[in-house]
Amino acid sequence: MSWPDGALAMRHKTIDYDDDGDDVMVIGIDFGTTYSGVAWATVSDFTSDQINFITSWPGTGREEGKAPTELFYEDGQIMWGYEIPADADPVRWFKLLLLKEEDLDHELRSSEFLLRGRKMLKENNKTAVDLIADYLQALWKHVLDTISKARGESVVDALSFKVVITVPAIWKGYARQGMQEAAKKAGILDLRPAGPTTLTFAPEPEAAALSTLCEPGRRIKKGDVFVICDAGGGTVDLISYKIDEIDPIEIHEAVEGKGGLCGGIFIDEAFEHMCKSRLGRKWDRLSKAGIKEIMKGEWEHAIKPQFKPLSTKKEYIVGIPAEAFGKASLDDTSREPLIKNGRIHFNGSHIQKAFTEAFSGIEKLIDEQINKAQQKGEPVTGIVLVGGLGASPYLYEHLNKRHSQAGITVLQSGGMKPRTAICRGAVFKGFLDGGPELEQNGLAIDSPILVTSTISRINLGLVHHTPFKEGQHLEEDKKWFEDEGEYKAENQMQWYLKRGDNVSTKDSIRHSFYRTYKKDFGGYFTVEMHQCEDIVAPTRVTPDMKVSTKIRCMLDIPFSNLEDFVSRTTGEIMKRMFFEVEMVPSGASVEFTVYIGGRKQGQQNANIQFH
Repeated sequence: MSWPDGALAMRHKTIDYDDDGDDVMVIGIDFGTTYSGVAWATVSDFTSDQINFITSWPGTGREEGKAPTELFYEDGQIMWGYEIPADADPVRWFKLLLLKEEDLDHELRSSEFLLRGRKMLKENNKTAVDLIADYLQALWKHVLDTISKARGESVVDALSFKVVITVPAIWKGYARQGMQEAAKKAGILDLRPAGPTTLTFAPEPEAAALSTLCEPGRRIKKGDVFVICDAGGGTVDLISYKIDEIDPIEIHEAVEGKGGLCGGIFIDEAFEHMCKSRLGRKWDRLSKAGIKEIMKGEWEHAIKPQFKPLSTKKEYIVGIPAEAFGKASLDDTSREPLIKNGRIHFNGSHIQKAFTEAFSGIEKLIDEQINKAQQKGEPVTGIVLVGGLGASPYLYEHLNKRHSQAGITVLQSGGMKPRTAICRGAVFKGFLDGGPELEQNGLAIDSPILVTSTISRINLGLVHHTPFKEGQHLEEDKKWFEDEGEYKAENQMQWYLKRGDNVSTKDSIRHSFYRTYKKDFGGYFTVEMHQCEDIVAPTRVTPDMKVSTKIRCMLDIPFSNLEDFVSRTTGEIMKRMFFEVEMVPSGASVEFTVYIGGRKQGQQNANIQFH
């Protein structure tokens, strides 16, 4: 991958657009497991390559790119982010509680953080949607206050909002539906003077790619394959893209992405264990506020984000609150790391150990992506680091040293601001996808980058029956259909997507089905989409399959208008309904449409529920 100087110019085309009529704002929300960030831009901001970030948060005087995704409930009051008292025990990791246990990796399912989160759900009598809504409500209020102070309340009231929330690429439909419910409950979709707010979702890796490749000074070449490594606080998610075209940039997912539980919080946990091990029983004397002082002040805001193992002899001094020592001596030089005057004197090799296990997990994930791409004849030429841990100079140097000899370039998105890459990419996604808000304001933007296809991580399809064929179908699926006068194979799968398929975001997939009725069924019928994660899509229903989506439809014509069907065995006159189910892949989700007799059914006739 070549990354010489030179700008990748944003290409904007305006139709009868008046700069004074800046009527649209896109707000990108990176709702993370451990930290969340927000970026925003009006049309004129975006067309002049200016995206604004929220860096001021309640409860802290520091400029920060993100706020902790944490909540604390006390006496009917909800505190969030940096507002939470130092001695409090906040609710964390509730983003992952939106997923069903069976949809989590085993290591994540049994994680201490997640088990504690589920316990707190019960203690606070809340659902995961409730917690996310509470957090988003506080975050959204701060977003509106911040933007109003920057642009003026009357100006903001006149702007149409398009909100883009990033979600993990591997999230199931029910989790995205839960996020939508939480956003609505949080008031994000409340009616405003400028009209309704539009909410969309963007896959986190796609947002990271949009942000990274559209940075000033970035130039790439056709055929490059790069791994985007979103190294967050809890999980590390990877996805690989190949550059197909340059002007505009067109990319497609090269191999199936993957994630693991090796984010920054496990480095924090390792460091805490080091401190606890060195202090022994003195650690037990520390209050929650005292531990937070060490972990947040001494470690997370000082040593961890700047650490580079330039010299193993360099000292990193960590102050320990006096409460830990009581009447005991403030010195202990009996073993390393030494304790002098109530401070632990770590050297570089000690600190390095805190990163070892997490870095090993990240290396494994990256190696898997590189090997998969190599097997497809598409060698990786670059690795791009985003996310909180992605800003670590140590991670950058560690991976660069490991992969540079293979000709793989390692980069940090946004220079040294990888933490804001995803919410920045969400703003890009909001503008580049267009929509009625932009069309109504006469603005068309030629996208500088297009994600043409992604790789399916699941098999997704409908159960149906088909004429029975000896040798092709199992005998246990053979059933006599009296009305049609033939044997059919039941429990067969008609797949819309198979795991590993390269799915074009432009092409829809449609299959035809029919149902036969002897009497009026009331006009309502249900179509169930099944899914499984088998490497090879099975031809028939298996125990591992589960219903992922239910589409409840209402027939839009009288039952009597359906086509007549005459039973081949009894001569009885029946009715047959022909329908089609169409699936359209769309960024972070898939959209379903039902056609009856060739007529597309509107939302009032087709209610979709994810499971």
